[in-house]
Parts: sequence; C-alpha cells; structure tokens
Amino acid sequence: MRIRSVLSACYKLKERLRLKLSILLYNRHLSRILPEIASRRPVRIMFYVNNLSMWKNDRLLMILKNDDRFQPFIVTYLYPSDTTGHKKSLEQQLRDHFSPMGIIIESGFDFGRNRLYPVSRFKPDILFYPQPYRNRLKDIPRNVLLSYIPYCFEMEDERHFYNTLYQNICWKIFVPTELHRELKARYNFNGGRNVVVSGNPLADYFFDGHIPQADNWPAGDPGLKRIIWAPHHSILPDDILDYSNFLEIADDMLATAQKYQDRVQFVFKPHPMLKEKLYKLESWGIERTDSYYEAWKSLPNGNLSEGNYVDLFMTSDALIHDCSSFTAEYLYVNKPVMYLTRKERIDAFNDFADACFKVHYHGCSMPEIESFIDNVINGTDPMAAIRTSFINEQLRPKGDESVASNIYKELCKLFE
Repeated sequence: MRIRSVLSACYKLKERLRLKLSILLYNRHLSRILPEIASRRPVRIMFYVNNLSMWKNDRLLMILKNDDRFQPFIVTYLYPSDTTGHKKSLEQQLRDHFSPMGIIIESGFDFGRNRLYPVSRFKPDILFYPQPYRNRLKDIPRNVLLSYIPYCFEMEDERHFYNTLYQNICWKIFVPTELHRELKARYNFNGGRNVVVSGNPLADYFFDGHIPQADNWPAGDPGLKRIIWAPHHSILPDDILDYSNFLEIADDMLATAQKYQDRVQFVFKPHPMLKEKLYKLESWGIERTDSYYEAWKSLPNGNLSEGNYVDLFMTSDALIHDCSSFTAEYLYVNKPVMYLTRKERIDAFNDFADACFKVHYHGCSMPEIESFIDNVINGTDPMAAIRTSFINEQLRPKGDESVASNIYKELCKLFE
C-alpha cells in the first residue's frame, strides 16, 4: 500500500509539473498570436453551443453582430455518447433559435462518423467553449484565442473545477462576481490573471426589461399558482457531484402534481443530461424514461420544458430543485424557492453558493415539499425580505452597463 501511495503521489506531481509547463509555453505563444489576430477583419468569433439551457448570450451575440470588426457564429457541440435522436433534436432546437436572429449556425457534428468535426474546419479566431472540462484542446489550431463564459454559476469549492488546463490558458475568462475571481486566483496556477469580473449574462434578461415570450405553462385557469420542479442529473453512483434525489421522489412528484391539479400548474424542468443518464440506468431505460417525461406533458395541469428557461422562470411563482446553478439563477426573479437536500449542507459548495443556499427553503421529504407548495398557494413567504436584500447586494450588476456590454468592451481591447 505504501508503494502504491508513493507512486500515486509521484504521478500527481508529474501531472502538475506538466500542466505548469504547458501553461508557461502557451502563454508565451499567446503573446505572439495576439497582434496577428487583432489585425484581422472581421475577427471570427466561434461559440460552441451544446443546448439552449446552457446558452445565455443572445445579447452579446447581437452586439457583436452589429460591429463589423467581428463575425460571430454558432457551431453545435454534440456528445458522441448521446443517442442519435437526442443529438438531432438538440441540433434542431439550436437552429430554430439562432436562424431567426440572422446568426450563422453550422453543424459541428459528423453524424456519418459519429464524431465532432475538427475545429479547424470552421476557421475561428476566438473560440468560446460551453464548458471548461469537456473540451478538445489537442484539436484546436495554435492561432486561436480561447475564451470562456461559464454556462452556469460556479458553485463548487473544489480545485478540479477551476485549475484545468483550459482555464489556465484562456485569453479571457468572464466571471459573475468578485468571489469567483478570488476562487480562480486561489486555485489556478496562473493566479487568475486572465479573469474578468463581468457579471453573469443571465442578469441582463432579469434586470434589463426582458419581456417573456414563451409560455411553457399548460392552458387552463390563469389563477392557478405556477411551480417548476427542476431535478439535477447526478443520479449515478460514480457522478462527481451527488446533488440529486430524483430517483427517490420521481413517482411521488408526479403523484403530487396530480393531487394539486385544481390548485397548481407544474412544469417539469429536468437538467439536459438527466434523460441520457436515465436511458443508461438499468432500473429506468429508454421506455420508462420516455414514458415518464411524456406523463408530465400529458397532465392537464402539467408540462415538460427542455429548452431555454428564462421566460419559464419569469412566469413562475416558485421553484423546487436540487441544481447547483439554479441556487443562484432563480434568485434573480425573487420568488420562493426550495432546495431538496440530502443533508444540512452541500459539502462541495463555495462561500457564494452557501450564501445563496441560506436564502432558500429546505426539505427532503414529500411532506416538506407539500408544505412548501401549500405556502406558495397561500402566499406565505417568510424568506422574502432576506432574499431581496441578498439579491440587491450580491446579484444585481454594479454600474449602468449590461453584462453583455462588459464582455463586449473587454473583447474590443483586442484592438488596443
């Protein structure tokens, strides 16, 4: 055992040294390619997009589209391990969203060979990945600037969520709060030198006069309360995160929606990765999973939402969930929100996430969930004042600029 422990320590040291060397070499390379990219017109900005739930940057996209120095475009980023049907459904959703905006969208996936096309096919100058840990660095041409706008609030206090090669060699990383900048400064080998505090792009929708367009709620009595249930995808034994209690309460939640059909409308808003994990779970599989999702759509007071959730949040009355990012994101609408817990505290949460968690209602059993639903129906919300204070102090963007404008101005520094 001691020999194994020593070998493991040596391996980790070797990996850390290799990571530091890669960062050093790339940063030297970055200083050489910046002037070359800055001289191009237009600068081609490629956004890899996996699904609409992770996409928050329509406003930035339109600002860039209206500046002839830039040419923004979308490339679909699909996972080979997903079913063909699921991949094609995601790609069609993305086309339906971006095409009416006049934004170029290209398929990033070769369905014939079941693999992603090489990045070089699209000739980007700047590349935004949707996630920091599922990327293809070996596939990226050396004359491309990497950038990252987190698709969600980073809520974990674990080094491996921050100190990745990708985040260390990015030209720019845009984070929502000063606390997130401090986390990257603490954990990343580069000390967070590439980090810009811009705010979270989602804030622009909630604080800048966005008018909801989509209506995800079932037709019926408009006087009924509207509650979202949003379960996380972490249902497998080997998942890094262990948030979700979906498997324990799935059937009970469906029965509860039926029980409250004369008082509440429900929308089932699962994490985009939940369906594929249920497909692969022996106790669920494709047939049971599809049947379960369809059951929510078939309820007279229920529906299923698998796309963009801004309008869904804005038109709701409350949220029940166990998703880390929603712990911050739903607070933007300042409505009652319940976190379904397995224990008193989420061990992996950072200080910001803990603060968000404290302005939630908590519960883990069906009686506690029904008590929360009853309070929503009755308009009982004792957390309202403390929640409002937290939103104003921590989530509302500082200054007069939108988050999209903050990011755009930082990108424009390329030309200085």
